[in-house]
Amino acid sequence: MEHNAQAIIAQATSTLSSSGIDAAQNIYKSAILDWVDDITMGDAMEVEGMKEQVADLWLGYALLNRGANLFKSATEVYGQAIHCPVAGSIGKVWLEYAKFLEERSRPRTAQNLYIKALVGDNDGDGPAVSNEEDRTLLWNEFLRMIQTTKKNPDLTLEELKSTVEAELGKKVTADGESTAAPATVTSAAVETNPTEIEETRPAKRSRWNKKEPEETVPITPGSIDTVANVLFTASKNMPPDIETLWHARDGGSHPTPPEPPLFSAAPPKLGDPSGKDLVGNEAALQILKMMVAKTADGKSLGSALLDFSEACWMMTALKEEEVTKSHMILEEKLVADLEALEANLEARASVAGAALSAVQQANEHERNQFRTQAAAQREQLNSSSAWEMRKLLHSQQILLSSVKLPGFNGPTVDSASIAYQAKVCSVMHSAFYLRARVGEASHVKMLTKQIENLQAIISTAVKIEPVPQFPMPPHMPPAMYSMPPAFPAPPMYNPQFNHQL
Repeated sequence: MEHNAQAIIAQATSTLSSSGIDAAQNIYKSAILDWVDDITMGDAMEVEGMKEQVADLWLGYALLNRGANLFKSATEVYGQAIHCPVAGSIGKVWLEYAKFLEERSRPRTAQNLYIKALVGDNDGDGPAVSNEEDRTLLWNEFLRMIQTTKKNPDLTLEELKSTVEAELGKKVTADGESTAAPATVTSAAVETNPTEIEETRPAKRSRWNKKEPEETVPITPGSIDTVANVLFTASKNMPPDIETLWHARDGGSHPTPPEPPLFSAAPPKLGDPSGKDLVGNEAALQILKMMVAKTADGKSLGSALLDFSEACWMMTALKEEEVTKSHMILEEKLVADLEALEANLEARASVAGAALSAVQQANEHERNQFRTQAAAQREQLNSSSAWEMRKLLHSQQILLSSVKLPGFNGPTVDSASIAYQAKVCSVMHSAFYLRARVGEASHVKMLTKQIENLQAIISTAVKIEPVPQFPMPPHMPPAMYSMPPAFPAPPMYNPQFNHQL
């Protein structure tokens, strides 16, 4: 994948003028989420260069909100950027955030930001920025801001560092680093079976076939919150292009909910617990391995994945309950309105006298009007409910794509893709229901046997050789298939003619 921040920024700028701020924001959110995932999952070859590109994306995203006078949103973007596991160590991200706060007349907050980037804080965290050039630039800008806000142009950098040292109780060395920053702990080398590493390593990383562990970005609570916020925002808003695809599917008919839904109310009954009859051998094997996966310290990634799937199932249950309740409320209202209308019409007919026929005709006309209005309200609610279910599908597709489930690669409206995704979710639904009933240990033991069986099936599967294709003879014109030309027969033997000779 090519990572070019300027191309994304140009695309967002073009989208802003054509489709509005929401569509432009979605472009940034989607790109940031994908690129951060590429780095943290080891899919990016040039990690350092990628960090700069991700930082440019964050800054472009913040600038987009600032240009639209969405200063609160810009502040949130900057806050997410400095906690990003990829861009959080880039000096220009901290610098732009601090300058933004200074422009918004918040010098105290900007000062705390500079200190956190350069020295750390009282919670024991070291400096967020380690690059020497970035640190020099940040110190100089920090000094300039203090000189301006305190109206003390004679303040020197050494005096500023001494003040920071006195305030935090951390020794700032000549190069500006804090001696209280925690030292890096190097773990002892441990011999491990490479095949075992390959099973627990993320799928993206395994394709590089590297025996040595790759350098990865450390995961912190702040980075988790950042990715979660970006993921939540991306899944909450349906992009205009997806809405357009749904309109294209509807044609001239009324919108209907996506069929089938990804999750059903009751756990599905699977003939094979591995799910291979639904999703195929390869996908079933991948899902089973995800269910039994563990972290390096022995924590169950599979249980987290099943909890995540159960949360998506719960989203469906809550949305269906909400839709059902809204339909019940409408029907109750229509019944009450109809009863009130009938009472009014009966009262009108009771005093009609000689004009009873005309009154009855007028009453029937009002009943028909009420039926038409009721049908229109039901249709409007059905359309609204259909779009709510489509938005739910979009959110679930974004969330399940983030955990790399087979069949999920971002939002789609394709019927065949949705049908396959529903089969994958049936496997997940059956799994988290079964694990809750039998316990993690028994469930993992059963899944491990299923993995062994699937691996044996896949390894012994007979490969169907393609039937050799022979070239067809050249096309012959119709004349070549006709009967050969008829020649005149030779003259018959005439004895009389020979006798005359």
